[in-house]
Amino acid sequence: MNNHFAELGDVWKHLPLAEILRITPPRDYWETHAGSASYALTESPSRLHGALRFLSCAPRDPDLRGCAYLQALRSSPGVYPGSPALAMQTLGNTASYLFCDLDPESAATLRAATAGFEARVIETDGVSAIYRAAQLARVDPKDVLVHIDPFDPYERVTDQNKTPVELAAWLARAGYRLFYWYGYDCVERRGWAHDEISRLAPGINVWCGDTLMPACLVYPGTTGAWGCGVVLANVTRSEAYACERLGRALERISETDAVENNDPSQLTFRVIT
Repeated sequence: MNNHFAELGDVWKHLPLAEILRITPPRDYWETHAGSASYALTESPSRLHGALRFLSCAPRDPDLRGCAYLQALRSSPGVYPGSPALAMQTLGNTASYLFCDLDPESAATLRAATAGFEARVIETDGVSAIYRAAQLARVDPKDVLVHIDPFDPYERVTDQNKTPVELAAWLARAGYRLFYWYGYDCVERRGWAHDEISRLAPGINVWCGDTLMPACLVYPGTTGAWGCGVVLANVTRSEAYACERLGRALERISETDAVENNDPSQLTFRVIT
């Protein structure tokens, strides 16, 4: 169960994800930490800086008004689509799905939402399940988009298992299309996942878009910095360009959401190379 849904971290996850799904629809879409299919989009201090503010500001921005994420938010007023629902809304029955989550309540919502789709919901460790699927599946890796969004990027369930960041690098080396979301809570860690995955997967085309922001926008009452980013591997130039354009647009609409006497004072976007 994702208790931080619709906050800024989700915005800079689902905004690029929805666009990639629209630009190059995969035949297979897999998630290691799927969460619930959708959530009630209720008001909270952090959502007022997140998806609710995005809904208000994005229609006035030339690069956001037609984006897939905004269309998805508008399609079901009062409901926030998790990434599984976002994928199914965009891809429909043109793709097959593999959703993993350990939380029984989340898994139940996924089973209900996937009725009528070619989908599997596995209530187990998603890193292990996706690794097995990637080894056994008779698919072209270029036709599969794997979304990894871990609670702990260095969690190793057993000595034989990969950590989420190790899985990301292995998938990138194997030719799978990768979408890896990460967070951090100090400026020095900005872009850490790009550096780690690039080190573990040398020579692979890796792109990273990173957002740094005042921590209080996500965790009310806190000071200092918080950030999150997306690492992509084996994607096209058009996908990377679209994500960069959306990241700069998110920075643009955040200029009026500044926090005085805080470092940083507002959200900034950077492509990490």
